[in-house]
Amino acid sequence: MTGLNPYLRPSDLKEGDDFLPDRILEIACIVTDKNLEPLDDGVEFIVHTDENVLERMNEWCIKQHGKTGLTQACLDSEYSMEEVDKLVTDYVSQHFPRGTPALLAGNSVHADRAFINKDLPQLASKLHYRILDVSSIKEVGRRWYPSLGWQSKKDEAEHRALADIKASIAELKFYREHLFVPPGEPR
Repeated sequence: MTGLNPYLRPSDLKEGDDFLPDRILEIACIVTDKNLEPLDDGVEFIVHTDENVLERMNEWCIKQHGKTGLTQACLDSEYSMEEVDKLVTDYVSQHFPRGTPALLAGNSVHADRAFINKDLPQLASKLHYRILDVSSIKEVGRRWYPSLGWQSKKDEAEHRALADIKASIAELKFYREHLFVPPGEPR
């Protein structure tokens, strides 16, 4: 995203200044089975974004997205937000028949869901009202089982959509193995 603020006007916005909420730059999706095994390679799309929007990003986003090549990829992309909404929704619909909602899962997906609700209404309509936030599991695990080591299972240097999803899947597999142990089995 261009930042983490999909709705709220910044407190330092001056009277008469336009409020331009942050928006999605890139989206990826991988559908897994109940054992967290991907059903296919997933999809990834970069939304065409005008230079004036990219120039308004916060300092962290300007530096990070520039370093990973996302900024240039957004300028070069031919996909509109509406096209991306349809393409990702079509992908999800292949795996979740009509009336069966998809569960959004990953790290800090509450933030992703806010942007999906705002920018990708077709996709939002395919998602379950519940989410599986891997970050919440991580925080509980760190507090309840500090002896497990809790080093990050994610490469922060990448910070691209598809790589982040793959890291979230691997992280959730780790938590499943080390935290969600059936009763009576050694931890």
